[in-house]
Amino acid sequence: MAGIDGKTRFLNALREAQEQGRAVAVYAEADDYQAYEVGFVEYADSSEVILQCLTPKGEPDGRRALHTDDVLRVDADNAYIRKLELLYQYRDSVFDKDFRKSGAGQTDLRGQLEHAKANNTMVHLVDSNDYGPSGFVREVGDDYVEIERIGNNGEPDGTSTILVSSIAKVHFGRRQDQVLEFLYRYNYELKRLLES
Repeated sequence: MAGIDGKTRFLNALREAQEQGRAVAVYAEADDYQAYEVGFVEYADSSEVILQCLTPKGEPDGRRALHTDDVLRVDADNAYIRKLELLYQYRDSVFDKDFRKSGAGQTDLRGQLEHAKANNTMVHLVDSNDYGPSGFVREVGDDYVEIERIGNNGEPDGTSTILVSSIAKVHFGRRQDQVLEFLYRYNYELKRLLES
């Protein structure tokens, strides 16, 4: 597309995304090349752009208005943007409306892990360095826990076996884990079901 300047190309990309109902990532801060906003284009012309923004969990996050001249980069149709679009599209079925039920009479860690295993609930195990994997509990041994790891985009990511004594805390049903659980079920379990 020789002869088109960057501003015109940005406007074309933004308008195309608007027409298709697709989200984009807009970079508009010259001082921070890591700063961007993901959202649906509500309006775009030669002077301003208005985005309906999404959180990293695909939830509505207000609007952002910016000067078109400040736009440095527009990304479209990458894996991260598609993930947020999917989460937004299914937002009413991604998150629990209330706290998930825990196992009756199972208030200790082992009981909660067994309950998570029985209900196929995602957990996030954290060690003393505040680091650890998220996934589904596959086995609870006398002194260890084994989980099927789930990666940042909801993809299977191997297994981890962790000594219970090294676990500092466990999260059950956090919103970010509900996101991973939804993505996993949508992208992997549903595909497996359709292919069988």
